[in-house]
Amino acid sequence: MAIVILAALAWGGYWIVMAQMREHMLVGWLGERRAEGWVADVETLEIKGFPNRLDTFVKGLALADPDQGWSWNAEEFQILSLAWKPHHVIAAWPGEQVIGSPFETVRITSEHARGSVIFKPTPRLELDRLTIELDQARFHGDHGWQAGIEHAVLASEQVPDVAPNAHRIGLDAAELTPPNAWTDEIPGSSALPRLMDTLTLDAVVHFDRPWDRNSIETENPAITAITLSDATAIWGELDLRAKGEVHADANGFAEGEITLRAKNWRQMLEIAEKSGAMKPEIASAVRGGLDLIAMLSGDRETLTVTLGFSDGRAKVGPIPIGTAPRLTRG
Repeated sequence: MAIVILAALAWGGYWIVMAQMREHMLVGWLGERRAEGWVADVETLEIKGFPNRLDTFVKGLALADPDQGWSWNAEEFQILSLAWKPHHVIAAWPGEQVIGSPFETVRITSEHARGSVIFKPTPRLELDRLTIELDQARFHGDHGWQAGIEHAVLASEQVPDVAPNAHRIGLDAAELTPPNAWTDEIPGSSALPRLMDTLTLDAVVHFDRPWDRNSIETENPAITAITLSDATAIWGELDLRAKGEVHADANGFAEGEITLRAKNWRQMLEIAEKSGAMKPEIASAVRGGLDLIAMLSGDRETLTVTLGFSDGRAKVGPIPIGTAPRLTRG
């Protein structure tokens, strides 16, 4: 009986110490951010789950980094873990989230939003792997657009055997509702179903440094290379697939090649042009060149072409389409 009592007292003391450490760490982190000029506020912060769990419930979370132009506001955010495995947490996002960026602010609601996140058990909290699931998510942009996802899984895992700071990233999303701008006033868009069937991704992404607490507090890691094993988007009769490799050149621009295979590619160009993703003059030049390539290949509706990046420029086949994307700061 004495041993049982002592063990219970020891475990209770351990739980109290761990709960106080977590609360101290979170409150201290918010204070450090405010000292650096961030907005970092919460309405309430509670640690629950005695005796076997360390569950953190944050309500009224508001984070904003004015230097980067990013912000996050959440009605509630939960960090759930077992008391003896604090480096493996379940993150949950009930209620509405508002994500702000230098480009747009998006309101997000969902029936289910939860992620499993495993950190390396060090003070740096380096990300080892994660899995995030979304069900019945709805997105509302401040420019009036709306979109949705019925179900999606995003996963990332470190692959140190490939390269330091490399992550294999996968995405599997089904029944996506694209923004109205993708289909409004596009010839033949009425033949497209309202829901996009599938969007998948399998890639290894190399970063210049680890994803850890420092990367959130200062500057995010930059992408140095991407090996794209497969990217697929299927929307009714539209079918787009891509694979290839790119890396950052000396100036930080993408260099390499991505092979694209597109079925009913003309309608894809219409969507890209009407939605604003591609300028009309570029779309016109690309359409003319690709039409010639498709005619020479013998299949006017299915196109296989190379998207190339070199010397800071991007080309579709032989057709220049603008500046290559910048992967690093150069």
